[in-house]
Amino acid sequence: MRTLYYLMDRLDTARDMAATLREFNIDDSGYFIVSKDHDGLRRHSLHDASVFAETDLIHSGLRGAIIGGLCGLLFALWMAVMQPFDMEMGLLTFLLVALLVGHFGAWVGGMVGLSHENYKLTPFHEAIAHGKYLMVVNLRDAARARPLKEVLHRRHPEAHFEAEDSGALSLLSSKPEFRPRHL
Repeated sequence: MRTLYYLMDRLDTARDMAATLREFNIDDSGYFIVSKDHDGLRRHSLHDASVFAETDLIHSGLRGAIIGGLCGLLFALWMAVMQPFDMEMGLLTFLLVALLVGHFGAWVGGMVGLSHENYKLTPFHEAIAHGKYLMVVNLRDAARARPLKEVLHRRHPEAHFEAEDSGALSLLSSKPEFRPRHL
């Protein structure tokens, strides 16, 4: 999988790039645009970024689930060994306690993620705040990235290619693995 990041100044450029993507059989689910101009994107029938793409909900939620699950296992282990309520804990109770604390961790992580910008979009925060449009193209086949970049560069020189990454979600990272060109 490959993810391509393009910055542009005008909405017309984004609309034209979306048409080029459709020629490459990339529909609305294969790209999204991050912008302050949500109404303009909707008026031009362009795929606006969802809450999941704009915020760190998924990334932080998964981190919270992992941390919560580990804490839940440790807490359940402590309860099984120490028996604070003078009762033996069976396997089902052990797993239920670990699962409950794991779900709580996912919920807390998700709530934290909702209040934070997606960590992969952070390098583009200033540009978006100044009215630019960020188009994020997700390709399932990494081999299609090079020919698509060449066509987009040739047809839309006003759109600036900024970065490319593997598209994988890194649970340990809080910074993107790529270095944007505009910085």
